[in-house]
Amino acid sequence: MMSGCAAPTAAQRATTSEEEVLLRTDRDFNAATQARGVEGWVSFFAENGSMVRPKGPITGHEAIRAAVTPGFTHPDVSLTWEPQHAEITPGGRLGYTTGRYLSVHKDESGKRVEARGTYMNFWQKQPDGSWKVMVDIGDPDEAPPPPTKPQ
Repeated sequence: MMSGCAAPTAAQRATTSEEEVLLRTDRDFNAATQARGVEGWVSFFAENGSMVRPKGPITGHEAIRAAVTPGFTHPDVSLTWEPQHAEITPGGRLGYTTGRYLSVHKDESGKRVEARGTYMNFWQKQPDGSWKVMVDIGDPDEAPPPPTKPQ
């Protein structure tokens, strides 16, 4: 018998199970994006979900679709990710996932360019029991250089 270790309570087991569901949902989000591109991406956002980007948030399915279509429809651009952690609030209606992403594109000369970073998605449980992204935030490993001032 191990001392100091208590068996998880029913509530803790339920939370752990729900965190696994959220991790699996985030993996399904990645798979849907790989299979269906823009529509796979948009389908995992709540109607009023947002992507936080440097120029400000992009909110709602139509705005998100318009923002990601140029990149997701380009044959030399890809985005993949892997969730590493999930947590659910005590009320069970909100949660978040964090993980790592890889974005790949080709520069003007045709050279492959990779950008890696960390992301965080905030999720909300829907009335039907599914999870939808409320906020998507990405943080690149290396910040782009500041714009140069015209001389």
